[in-house]
Amino acid sequence: MKKKQRTTAGIRIKPLVLLVLLGLVFACGKGSSFLPADGKTSDFPETRFLLAQGTGAREIDARRQAMAELSAIFESRVSSRTESLARSSLGPDNTELFEKTLESRIQIVSSVRLEGAKIGKVWQDEALGTFHALAVLDRKDAGRKWTRDLEILDHRIGAEISTLETTPGKLGKMVALNQILDLSLERHAIESRLMVVKYPVMSESELDLGKMMSQLAAIRSNLQFYIDIPGEYGQMVGTVLSQTLTRNGILITPDRDKADAWVTGQVVVTPINLDNSRAVFVRATGNIQVVDTASHALFAEINQAVRKGHLDHNEAKHKAVLQMSQQISHGLVQALGLGETYTKEHVQ
Repeated sequence: MKKKQRTTAGIRIKPLVLLVLLGLVFACGKGSSFLPADGKTSDFPETRFLLAQGTGAREIDARRQAMAELSAIFESRVSSRTESLARSSLGPDNTELFEKTLESRIQIVSSVRLEGAKIGKVWQDEALGTFHALAVLDRKDAGRKWTRDLEILDHRIGAEISTLETTPGKLGKMVALNQILDLSLERHAIESRLMVVKYPVMSESELDLGKMMSQLAAIRSNLQFYIDIPGEYGQMVGTVLSQTLTRNGILITPDRDKADAWVTGQVVVTPINLDNSRAVFVRATGNIQVVDTASHALFAEINQAVRKGHLDHNEAKHKAVLQMSQQISHGLVQALGLGETYTKEHVQ
């Protein structure tokens, strides 16, 4: 009997075929953990998440860029929507006031730290060696938080409206109206955020912002300040304050009896001994009071102190008083609710 001949034809594999099969197996295994180039996986559907992608040579660079892109996209949309809402609520009669007063404020209220934003995915393009990251913001979580913020803001606006109705003098009314303006813009910004994340805006405001802006414009155009700060350096402070108020549309009157607010105070300059033979140092201290003439009550008190050094004693005093004056000016702007950015005045 012939022996059965063992054959290996069924299991013999050529080396080239083996390499191809191994390559396919490796590619399939790798694809299960490698994300697509756009990073938008089913884990973060756009119906639920706001997404942005970042790329970098290092993983940390990709993460940072993704978060920056998400913030930039979000703030751009919020700023545009907030401006549109503000314009529509102000009406056509307040266009000039809008241009001069509101644009910088909208930039401030539109800026927001995206609490809850995080990096959802990180992956690497091995062919190029670059890293990719996907920043995500949960629309529902953000919407719930901003809805709560909106409710709190409505209560604050209501409180300022009550203040406006009960305040007798023009100074107090102007401050209340400025506060209402700021809070209303903040409200528009929150509404815009909710629109961007496609979350329903449940709260509705019945505030006639256009009417209040017209009232604010009328008050500011007739409001008069009387400034009298005695002494050589007090005059410098007075000049800086006059420049700031005039730039904001508030009149300065030389007649105390016609003023809606008085500004007075004291400025003291004292030498400082620092045992420095190359320069002399001084400290300028200012204490400024703003009085509401309608109620004769102290409206605001601003205190600032600045130390400066210079080779020349007079120049050291001048620099110290000027910087102190600028800081007091900034404090007055904040007290009046004018919302102006810190502008440095120049006094010769």
